[in-house]
Amino acid sequence: MIILKPLMHRGALCIAIFWENNKAVEAIVRSFEFRRFSITHHCWYIPFSESCLNALVTRLKYVDDVIFNDNVDQALPVEILQPCRPSAPEIPNEYGETLTRLGYSKATRQNYVAQFHAFLDYIRPKTCQNFTEEDIKRYLLYLINERKVSVSTQNQAINAIKFHLERVEKQERRVYYVDRPFRPYTLPTVLSEDEIQRLLNVTSNLKHKSMLLMLYSGGLRISELLKLKIDDLDVGRGVIYLRGAKGNKDRVTLLSRCAYTYLQKYIEIYKPATWLFGGPSGAQYSCRSVNNVIKRSSALAGITKRVSAHTLRHSFATHLLEHGTDLRYIQSLLGHESSRTTERYTHVTRKGFEQIMSPLDKLAVNLTLDTNNKEI
Repeated sequence: MIILKPLMHRGALCIAIFWENNKAVEAIVRSFEFRRFSITHHCWYIPFSESCLNALVTRLKYVDDVIFNDNVDQALPVEILQPCRPSAPEIPNEYGETLTRLGYSKATRQNYVAQFHAFLDYIRPKTCQNFTEEDIKRYLLYLINERKVSVSTQNQAINAIKFHLERVEKQERRVYYVDRPFRPYTLPTVLSEDEIQRLLNVTSNLKHKSMLLMLYSGGLRISELLKLKIDDLDVGRGVIYLRGAKGNKDRVTLLSRCAYTYLQKYIEIYKPATWLFGGPSGAQYSCRSVNNVIKRSSALAGITKRVSAHTLRHSFATHLLEHGTDLRYIQSLLGHESSRTTERYTHVTRKGFEQIMSPLDKLAVNLTLDTNNKEI
């Protein structure tokens, strides 16, 4: 069974495709240039247009003839739920204008608009002028119980709704107060220095290795790496200038001599124009591509931990701490607003462990194996 459904993604209408395990259908979906997979909805989707819809329906209806070459007994059944464009919930112009006026980043603006759009879509036929606190609570329960979204997504949804009520409608907080979900305390994944070295050594591509060196050299966020320009590198002072980083704040961080020595070869061969790490078309390199590079290199290096670009940032901070760098300097290099955020690295560092002995190691425990005793 194949089901096509309308799906709103970041404020744009898409066609979601659900099907049972079938390589033929997957091949058809993958043939569309702008297809994407949604982890949240567990489906593939493509941007909505009449031409895309017609092409998709035509190919799926004849999937047995086109793909299977008469190797199956019957045609694949197709159920199409009305995929015409639903009337989109109206978001007031003031919402986007206020986000822009207050200096929110592009990514945050897109996130807020998408989250608020999803909320308005849920409470229909109510609009942004007449929803209540009960509607908000009902929507959050829907996100938790049915959508099973993460705590982070729940908080994003609350922030988007709060922004409308507090910043656009100028309402009092008591009118719409909702308890925040408890965010579980998790420790960051950190690679050892040996694992970092193996990761870098197995990355042979000049551009890919340059990106990994820069991420670890200054503890960069992936968005900060992709916004770098050649002028942001101050070789004489050994620093990287990060313009308009998270929170729209500028800061400086470390530029390793090792990283810059390798980066010179990259600049000489690739001759980057606008962005230090641009894509084939000259646009910014994509976050997904960087993380895919890291995952491939991790596998080659035999690293079993779940590694991403942010893992290199966590490792940078932890290794600085283990080498005696003061937390205040690490906080500044990472661009953390609160020292509490930086303090979590004290929970993953091994600094000082070499002076501590487990009490078990002080006991005279008989560790001789008795292979004859197989009692269960």
